[in-house]
Amino acid sequence: MKKLSLTVKTLMACALVAAAASCSKQEAAPAAAPVAGDSTACASLKIAYIDADSIMSAYSLAREIAEEGQRLMNNYQRQEQSKQQEIQNFGNNIEQKRQNNVYLSEASFQADVEKLQKMQNDAARVLTNQQNQIQNTIAQAQARLQDSIMSAVNAYNAQAGYDAILMRESGVYFNPSLNVTSDIIEILNSRYTAAK
Repeated sequence: MKKLSLTVKTLMACALVAAAASCSKQEAAPAAAPVAGDSTACASLKIAYIDADSIMSAYSLAREIAEEGQRLMNNYQRQEQSKQQEIQNFGNNIEQKRQNNVYLSEASFQADVEKLQKMQNDAARVLTNQQNQIQNTIAQAQARLQDSIMSAVNAYNAQAGYDAILMRESGVYFNPSLNVTSDIIEILNSRYTAAK
């Protein structure tokens, strides 16, 4: 979620910087005769903002993705703990057998040590693969979420005609009357169909 929030914030911050750069270029340009019908002056920019945190908490898809990510991480942690416990138990068994002189030869002791090392390597490989799968699943879900939000913002802006829709997190203060978050959330949730 944080990656998505940072990505969306970065995109919106870039839009803000581009708008500011456009304004500074216009202001820095030598005074020229005004062009008739030029409505791109910075003073007349129509700007709104959205709150990413509100979208993440109110958009059904965002909540489902967060829940799925948490479920995947919980499963991973349970599997990691299970593997660690299995390895720990076998290691303790080796130590008890060594202390009680159960091993009749160095070869039998080495065989158990090698088995322990194989268990550790296998567990590391399985957990790494699972971690990679989780990361891929989350990355795909975040891309879907980001596309969905951008599509809703674009659809909203096609009707509203803003020059810029910024992230609240990209600025220090925005007039609350510029907040269009609830409109975007309404579009997002109306478009979303829950997975079966």
